[in-house]
Amino acid sequence: MEIDLHGYHPRDIVWSGVLAKVVQQAWEMGESHLCFIHGHGRNRGITPGFVNTNTGYFGLEIRRALRHELELRQWILHTTLDCEHPGCTTVKLRPNGAPTRTNVDPDLLP
Repeated sequence: MEIDLHGYHPRDIVWSGVLAKVVQQAWEMGESHLCFIHGHGRNRGITPGFVNTNTGYFGLEIRRALRHELELRQWILHTTLDCEHPGCTTVKLRPNGAPTRTNVDPDLLP
């Protein structure tokens, strides 16, 4: 499952708890992987101060939450975090033998 987060700020997704709801609902759907497309943080060739991170501030916040938020570990395998691509972050979800959803809530993202 891919979630495109272009146009959002970390306060809208990560800090507000929406990220946890997205992960939970993807797990409830029985998805095996979750890919967050957040962009690489480059603004028309202007280099940010965190050049060596290979992603932008939003990507760093998503990756920080997926690595360190204990609440998310009930749904994800945090050791499977894939940060290879600078514009997206992928994580493997724990197996769900009895999915209870078919879609995420349409009003989930602000």
